[in-house]
Amino acid sequence: MTRQVALLRGVNLGKRQVVMAELREVLEAAGFEDVRTLLASGNVVLTSALKGAKLEAKLEEVILEGLGLKTDVFVRDAAQLDAIIAANPFKAFTKDAPTFMVVTFMRAPASKAEVEAMEKSALTGEEFAQGRGCLYIKFPKGQGQSKLKTPKLGTARNWNTVLKLAAAVRAE
Repeated sequence: MTRQVALLRGVNLGKRQVVMAELREVLEAAGFEDVRTLLASGNVVLTSALKGAKLEAKLEEVILEGLGLKTDVFVRDAAQLDAIIAANPFKAFTKDAPTFMVVTFMRAPASKAEVEAMEKSALTGEEFAQGRGCLYIKFPKGQGQSKLKTPKLGTARNWNTVLKLAAAVRAE
């Protein structure tokens, strides 16, 4: 059994509202253990024998059946989150502006076309770098001002949330 983080894509944005207590209940009823949610943006810490793509598929199925919500789920364990944190190419920036640094969790690297679209749409000062299973994006003026065309198949969390998730997945 492994403690892992599940990140739901596009939750509590617009009409895609999910009550975190209901999400916990559905996951516990499906047999997941030590289920905890963090913030109200689709972050779940849980214990499961399943890992990686198998866990992602199972969670997507359980959430669809239990809540009627079709969403992509991205799973990372403590070691993967630690590796993402250690590989951050914008460490100095995250010390000064952690909420303006975003990690987009992805199943595959951004395609050449997606990278080109980001390069063309980036505003002055915006930078991005591909990591293992993620994309690091620096938004010096905030995401609200940005015109950056990010890949559709991923889910983003700001740096503070990434650090909180890493701490939560390590907590017993």
